[in-house]
Amino acid sequence: MTISVISVSNLLNKFMTSTLSLAAVSQASVALASTPLTADLWAPLGVTAILLGGGRGHVTDFSAADNNPAGIALQKTYTVSGELGWSGQKARQAEAAACDSATSELAACIKFRQTQSITGAKDRRYTVGFAESLQQMGGMILGVGGDYVQFAKERSSGAISAPSTSIGQRLRVGLLYPLSEGVFIGANSDGLYDSTGTEAAHGAGLSVVSGKYFLFNGDLNFGPEQLKNAVFGVTVFPRDFLDLAVSYGYDPRESRHKTAAGVVVKSQQARLLYSVVRSDSVSSKWVQRVGIGIFMAGDTGSR
Repeated sequence: MTISVISVSNLLNKFMTSTLSLAAVSQASVALASTPLTADLWAPLGVTAILLGGGRGHVTDFSAADNNPAGIALQKTYTVSGELGWSGQKARQAEAAACDSATSELAACIKFRQTQSITGAKDRRYTVGFAESLQQMGGMILGVGGDYVQFAKERSSGAISAPSTSIGQRLRVGLLYPLSEGVFIGANSDGLYDSTGTEAAHGAGLSVVSGKYFLFNGDLNFGPEQLKNAVFGVTVFPRDFLDLAVSYGYDPRESRHKTAAGVVVKSQQARLLYSVVRSDSVSSKWVQRVGIGIFMAGDTGSR
């Protein structure tokens, strides 16, 4: 298998060029959000990422596309997946994706997410991610991802008119590196190019994996000037078909806490995930998510 840094560099250049072209075409109609986007639009809220404690060092499902895109190539598989998140009795987020790292040396993932804020405004996000393993660099994986988003400016729940809609693009890069067998470090930089008015974000993570017993993840996420949050997660494997996971996150800027717990039931062809998250930053306190993944080829059911 021959893989080159040049091919990844060319891919990044092409992606940046197309992203900038989209921005130029839409510049006349784009009005940047006067308030931040709904937080869920950018958070890597896939069930796997939640249960892994962010998982920047080892996330392997479609959460990687908007978390650390290098993770797309961590396993050789082809999957189609979907997730639904809700608080109370109302769905707040739905997403679907297809990822392929088995049929080509260049792993790829496409993903669609729709998020509904408390005011009823809806945001749509179209994400693509690519990743390639650089064997000549010790197995380091380099990934790039980007978004095309349609987002609504926030309006109060009693507003008569519908919120206006803007569009924008965002670009991120990420890398993974195996320090030794079962130990990975990962990092990403999100917002290298951005036309949505959302602040840049950067992160680093460490993962320790024992395929038979447990998986530990720790992530540190930074804004432009300070630590945004720290997230930690532990998954244990009591049975071949069952994973149990807990995670904890802390935001020092606002002294906010987030805890999550969940279960993964899996076979060689499919994986069903459920998580419940408690956060003191949302009024509903509890957010539930369910996801399903279908393994079409490759290392089905592997961690």
